[in-house]
Amino acid sequence: MKKLNIFPAIAFTSLLLLGCSSSTEITASWKAPEADPAGYQDLFIAALTEDLSARQNLEEEFTSMLNSSNVNTVESIKTFRPDFLDEGAPEREDLLKIIQETDVDGILTVTFIDTKEEKRYVPAGPTYAPIGRFGYYGDFHGYFNNWYGNSWNTGYYTTDKEYFIETNLYDANDLKLVWSGQSRTYDSSDLNVLAMEYVDAIKEELLKEGLIGQQ
Repeated sequence: MKKLNIFPAIAFTSLLLLGCSSSTEITASWKAPEADPAGYQDLFIAALTEDLSARQNLEEEFTSMLNSSNVNTVESIKTFRPDFLDEGAPEREDLLKIIQETDVDGILTVTFIDTKEEKRYVPAGPTYAPIGRFGYYGDFHGYFNNWYGNSWNTGYYTTDKEYFIETNLYDANDLKLVWSGQSRTYDSSDLNVLAMEYVDAIKEELLKEGLIGQQ
């Protein structure tokens, strides 16, 4: 059967490797009215990407941060065999059996859902300000000497990217959705920084909602 492509690996890898700075914000969230008020203590972490490096990095970052809040974790990359999805989507019963054998009470998934690109111009040199800041503007000779040979160095275009990620929390007993959040993450050239900031934002939101870390 055709291999199940559950996640655009190239796009997700770009999310983790490109850009110049990093920040994450939660743009929308939903919580089930019947969510367990006691919260979840043992989570199965599943980054839904075929890129093993991105998957491992995200799941390990969740493990590190959630463990610090007294939440135990099981990573999907250490649970599913490498060829688990080679024959297509697993049956519900098979998936449920594997997860419940890990003795978790919740399932946390991470999915890339969209990318937005915006091209902007980055000017070279100082901004235009002849009034009140004469400097080389004061006479033609100074202005000519400052810009001669540099008049074509007019800056460059760069592309800013925003990545939209969906994070869902499911109850491990019945697989029903308990919480869902969408977040916006800006470019980062540092894989570790991006993963850390994204995971930290999600952890803080789950703590605020009382879904994890309670005894």
